[in-house]
Amino acid sequence: MATNRKPVLLRSEDPGKDQTFYLSQISQESLARTIFPLAPFTKSQVRQLAKSMLPRHIAEKPDSQGLCFVEPSNGRHFSTFLKDYLPEPKPAIVRLETGEVVGEHPSIWLATIGERSRLNFRLSQIRNPGGQWYVASKSVEPPSYTIVPGRDHPNLYCRSLIARGWRWIDKDENWTVSGLVAQVRHRAEPVGCTVEYVSEDNVRITFENEEGVYGVTPGQAVAIWLHDRCLGGGIIDRPS
Repeated sequence: MATNRKPVLLRSEDPGKDQTFYLSQISQESLARTIFPLAPFTKSQVRQLAKSMLPRHIAEKPDSQGLCFVEPSNGRHFSTFLKDYLPEPKPAIVRLETGEVVGEHPSIWLATIGERSRLNFRLSQIRNPGGQWYVASKSVEPPSYTIVPGRDHPNLYCRSLIARGWRWIDKDENWTVSGLVAQVRHRAEPVGCTVEYVSEDNVRITFENEEGVYGVTPGQAVAIWLHDRCLGGGIIDRPS
């Protein structure tokens, strides 16, 4: 869609299939040459159209989940996919927030911040090894995970972050305004925020809710909107 002769990126009609998070760093020049023919439709409406135009085995094909070519049901697990592209990992130690080492994991690549730890069977030194433990932080060098008990642990939440490589879709506008919302994951609940520059292409995003945002992960994307208009995005550098 274009306003004042400039293209803008708006959320689609189907929140579950909205792709603006992934497109938040697109340039306005590229956006001007892009068409989204399915933007006004929900997935169910597209399926109805497909049933009237295509063979049934195509129209009723199941939705893909994440990477469509990584299918655990066919023996192609995400961990196997990663091993084809990442260097041979060193074993990673697993520690508590106190620094106490309680286990070891075969790879630093196979768990992310905010994810429920699958290491419970290794936590023999903890009084309640069967409890739910979550990854609060990780380090590549030396390879290590820090885990905390319970999904509501404060170390899993972040009140502000630094994003690098920040790009506004409309770089001629000043979008450090009120009314912004941010997301750090595709289907995350939008959270009110403020944006301020800390260097030429780095910004600080401060969340306005009291508890902060869950599972902020360096290396992943963050994007912001003003109402339904996606304004830009960058890569999470670190919590701040």
